[in-house]
Amino acid sequence: MNVSKYELVIVGAGVVGMGAALAASKQGIKKILIVDRHHACTGASIRNFGFITITGLRQKIMQERSLRSRDIWLDIIKKSKITINHRGLYLLAQHKESIPVLEEYLKVDSRSTVRLLTKQEMESQHPLFKKNNNYGGLFSSDEVRIEPRLAIPAVANYLRSIGIDFLWREEVLDFNHRYIITQKRKIFFNKLIMAPGNHLKGLGRDIFEKKKIQSSKLHMLRIMPDKKVKLPGGIMADLTLMRYPGYENLPSKKKLDKVIQKECRAELDQGIHVIVVQGKDGSLTIGDSHHYTIDSHYPFENEVVDKLILNRFNHILPIGSYQVVERWVGEYPSGKNDYLDHWIDKHICIANVTTGIGMSTGFAFAEDVISKFS
Repeated sequence: MNVSKYELVIVGAGVVGMGAALAASKQGIKKILIVDRHHACTGASIRNFGFITITGLRQKIMQERSLRSRDIWLDIIKKSKITINHRGLYLLAQHKESIPVLEEYLKVDSRSTVRLLTKQEMESQHPLFKKNNNYGGLFSSDEVRIEPRLAIPAVANYLRSIGIDFLWREEVLDFNHRYIITQKRKIFFNKLIMAPGNHLKGLGRDIFEKKKIQSSKLHMLRIMPDKKVKLPGGIMADLTLMRYPGYENLPSKKKLDKVIQKECRAELDQGIHVIVVQGKDGSLTIGDSHHYTIDSHYPFENEVVDKLILNRFNHILPIGSYQVVERWVGEYPSGKNDYLDHWIDKHICIANVTTGIGMSTGFAFAEDVISKFS
């Protein structure tokens, strides 16, 4: 690469990094470089459900960013010919105590695209919903599911097509107010964004430690049903009400908490809530669990966690026999706040989504960061 100076350099080729490049390009910035230490994006941006979640997110800025990110995704999906696997979300209420929580949620979520379904209405949506003992649930038409391991490389290809440069396999070792230093070169910049994802022990480590940002480790699996199954959308259930911030302060949730804590103690101890989405090949991606540390996670996966996830899945979607075809661990940064944009000066920002919604809100967050450059 002959050019040694860029208007904007971005360290990290995940959703936030590429979202920042896209937003900067729309603002007319011509010379943009994304640097990443790997040969391709390998972190949280490809290890998730690929589900652009909107329902259950915190009102105002978090949900606004999810809606904006969804629109950005839909534009890129069209331009890059990314496959949409399915649309919409069904949140199944398998405890009668969940229904008042969902009713209260609809009073704070003003979207016309989300509504409560009765048991009969839910059962009319899919044959499996007649077998899982639900009391009804919530339906939203806003959610979109894509395959992240295919979509993220497609986004990178699209960015290259509009003139954004990539530098793979180079670790950024240090930086100052004028340039970054990799193991091979210096690259000068006018503006710098560091979007390290869950790489919390490199550049910006002192900031992450000061802000007490942890690493969240999660278990995920992909299964192939023995008999063909087609989901009507993404699937969640009652345990989601225990984790998503949009439900946390609703009055009826205290009663639901007592029921869930009694019945699902093991799942709660492992930070499990079940999400199910489907791929083009008919496989189902299932997860996840949550374990936190300020240090590095040990590289060992406890089979107990996977069994708890699958047992809860069987309770939610009784599809019969299936084969587990993949297992993996995801990691994302988790902090007290949902987002981190730490400005070292008016030209340098460390930007991270510090909760597990980078796929859902990262593009809009990155757009907001770009808008703050003076």
